[in-house]
Amino acid sequence: MQPLVSVVVPVFNGLPHLTALVDSLLEQTYPNLEIVFSEGGGTDGSLGYLTGLDDPRITVIEQPQGTSAAENWTRASQAATGEFTKLICQDDLLYPEAIEQQVEDLRNHPSAVMATASRDIVDASGSTIFRNRGLSGLKGDVVAGQATIRECYLRGTNVIGEPLAVLFRTEALQGNLPWLDDNPLMLDLSMYQKVAPLGDVALRTNSVGAFRVSSGSWSTKLAREQVNQTREWQDTYAALHSEEISPADRRRAVLGRTTQTTFRRVTYKVLATRGRLKANG
Repeated sequence: MQPLVSVVVPVFNGLPHLTALVDSLLEQTYPNLEIVFSEGGGTDGSLGYLTGLDDPRITVIEQPQGTSAAENWTRASQAATGEFTKLICQDDLLYPEAIEQQVEDLRNHPSAVMATASRDIVDASGSTIFRNRGLSGLKGDVVAGQATIRECYLRGTNVIGEPLAVLFRTEALQGNLPWLDDNPLMLDLSMYQKVAPLGDVALRTNSVGAFRVSSGSWSTKLAREQVNQTREWQDTYAALHSEEISPADRRRAVLGRTTQTTFRRVTYKVLATRGRLKANG
């Protein structure tokens, strides 16, 4: 039998986009799935919608009001029982063959503790903004995990991608819980920094899903704080690897951070001006 894959979804006031995500999960071509929704105390009807779903693969767990994002991500991850785990946020989408492809990537590369892939960027209505984003500076089918995190430092951005692009070996993920949001923008990268160096990272250049930017998405709300939070992560990384970081590396990291955060802020501003951060209707 094919390995069990756990898809875990932390939810907080996830409507209206949550319904599209659920459809994308139920349409996966990979047959051996468990899908765990962890509802974090929202008030928009997400819990009622989720508990009304009729599919034996689905489990819904409830968290109390006041549960933080990191706590909800952690509790969702703890509920995974499969050999592999994918955490995906409520606004995002998976393409039908995503899990099938990434399970193959991890099985083909036993040294890999996680797999990642390109993803598309879509607006609030689901229209494509960018295709095949991610993996900048990473080449081949597999890259050493430590080198992958170093590339994030040098480029001043998360080249691995949002959680929708990642499939973990569950043992590696659960062995490094909890997720931490003391630096909220780096919640995902902080976990990758713990897991990836345990082995290799398997790469896939085709998009496995779509990351949605909207007026309600966390990354949009944090846009103004991105420079400071990225600098904080880079400074911490450089302090941990001081013997490996040259003055040229530090200059490159500053340039990468400035370029990436400026590009992101300008993109959000243009999308907002064009009304693409709010869903039609």
